[in-house]
Amino acid sequence: MNRKIGLLGGTFDPPHTAHLVMASTARDALTLDRVYLVPSARPPHKAPEAVSAFGHRAEMTRIAVRDVEGVEVSLIEAEREGPSWTVSLLSECRSRFGDDLYFIIGADSLQDLPTWREPQRVLQLCTLVVFARGRRSLRLPVTGEARVVVFELPQIDVSSTEIRNRLGHGGDPLPLVPEGVLSYARRHRLYGSGRGGGI
Repeated sequence: MNRKIGLLGGTFDPPHTAHLVMASTARDALTLDRVYLVPSARPPHKAPEAVSAFGHRAEMTRIAVRDVEGVEVSLIEAEREGPSWTVSLLSECRSRFGDDLYFIIGADSLQDLPTWREPQRVLQLCTLVVFARGRRSLRLPVTGEARVVVFELPQIDVSSTEIRNRLGHGGDPLPLVPEGVLSYARRHRLYGSGRGGGI
């Protein structure tokens, strides 16, 4: 019998509490066997110099989920060459595990779906689990059959950009990020002056 697996992909620069809320809500509401946060090794929509090194992002994501039951980190993206396309991630997971896949995204990502590589194939490979953020439209922006589950949780309207800006200006982003993530980011000077190097 196939397991029900949730996947929440992202840059995670840094991971924040909204990611954890999305993962744990999907886990409980959909009775998922496991949810994996999957840091993108090479985000296709961002310049390499615009994101922290993969090693830092992976470690911060590990710290973020270490006390969250049923949620783990997958480094599968680090094993593959080329850009971190969602369709490639889903295809790889399906061929490796044959699991029933649930891909977790925010409503902002849903509206970007037409710009993804092979969006119709993405819809074939998984059930989309969409979390509403603000008043964004939840209309499926591409044609084709799709399995979609929607959750409305306005309290998760948090962004990594906002957190990086706060850290860069000496602000305190708690409780937007887990305390361990904040300590790691500060220790390695990831977002302020003297930004840390790669690992």
